[in-house]
Amino acid sequence: MRLTVKTQAQTEMIDVTAQVRDAAVARQADRAAKAEAVRRLGAAIERLSELDRAIGELRTELNLQLRPDLAERASGFLRELTGGRYGDLDLTEDYVATIVDDGEAKPVISGGEEDVVNLALRLAISQMIAERAGQPLSLLVLDEIFGSLDEERRQAVVDLLRAVADRFPQVIVITHVEGLRDAFDR
Repeated sequence: MRLTVKTQAQTEMIDVTAQVRDAAVARQADRAAKAEAVRRLGAAIERLSELDRAIGELRTELNLQLRPDLAERASGFLRELTGGRYGDLDLTEDYVATIVDDGEAKPVISGGEEDVVNLALRLAISQMIAERAGQPLSLLVLDEIFGSLDEERRQAVVDLLRAVADRFPQVIVITHVEGLRDAFDR
């Protein structure tokens, strides 16, 4: 049997070495845990990127399907609102409205045209939502739709709102234009 005597310095050196080793092991374990967290986050980012791509493709596909129907319905409302002056409304891929006049596309220029086109689009969207929901929308709220319309167009809008009463039983119109109060039932 061999007897070994350690000095105080040797014991302290062994303790320091053990502490350094333990710290290195702890750092290595921490590094491994962080590497695993990075791997999980990377996988999550890949899944989210794939989901984002799929949603983008779905949105594009839905827009491709929706846009022609919306343009057709809005065109019908536009014809009614303008007394047939404008026949068609076209929508770009970004849903920018263009009036088609005598087969020629022309941008919406005047405030009155813009209001009429926006109203036609709102009515078409509301109608599409109601049909896709499988039940009629009971309420349509229109805020300040008469502001830049001339008297003839105002009357056309009132007539159209009366004509769509079967699709929208309750229409609330908010306006500051004098004289329109008598145009409505209540």
